[in-house]
Amino acid sequence: MAGAQRGRRGRPHRQPARRILVVTEGTRTEPQYVEGLNRYMRSKGATAIVKPVSVGKDPLKVVQKCVEKRNEAAQNDKGYDDCVCLVDVDEHQTLLAAIQLAEQEEIRLLISNLKFEAWLRWHAEDKRSALSSAQLDELVTRLGLVKGKMLSQSFPFHQVHDACKTARAVDPEMRPGGKGPDPSSSMPILVDLMQGV
Repeated sequence: MAGAQRGRRGRPHRQPARRILVVTEGTRTEPQYVEGLNRYMRSKGATAIVKPVSVGKDPLKVVQKCVEKRNEAAQNDKGYDDCVCLVDVDEHQTLLAAIQLAEQEEIRLLISNLKFEAWLRWHAEDKRSALSSAQLDELVTRLGLVKGKMLSQSFPFHQVHDACKTARAVDPEMRPGGKGPDPSSSMPILVDLMQGV
């Protein structure tokens, strides 16, 4: 009987999914993008659990909400492995304070300059010209990436690695809390986290 036990194999042990809290400034496009990217990355073997939480257009409030959500989860024994905030440069008065708080709280603040749509654009084209906010909105609509503030049903998530390549070429010094040139986005940092890199 003991010999029969030794020959048996147990179930393979699954690695627990990485829990990544993502708090977004935007209320539609960014959460839709993060949720869609998460579905795409999971299909490629990634193990991330992403929780987009939208709080409005103030980068400091975004970071404060992230701290609040992280602490609530930790109190309930459901802590996160990483915490990320997505914000735009726009013309925010509180961006510097948000950068400082995120660094103090060990939260990865990922900044898109001028705004998140610059990142979306790189899923469809490798162009790096600076555009106004209105021009960028018009372009991502014309490229079929966004309709209004809603992500297109056919958004090309499969182009995420091309977008990462462009973003890294634009901002080779990319880091959390870093404000890159216009246009730029530190979204490749989130992509790396979702891939377990």
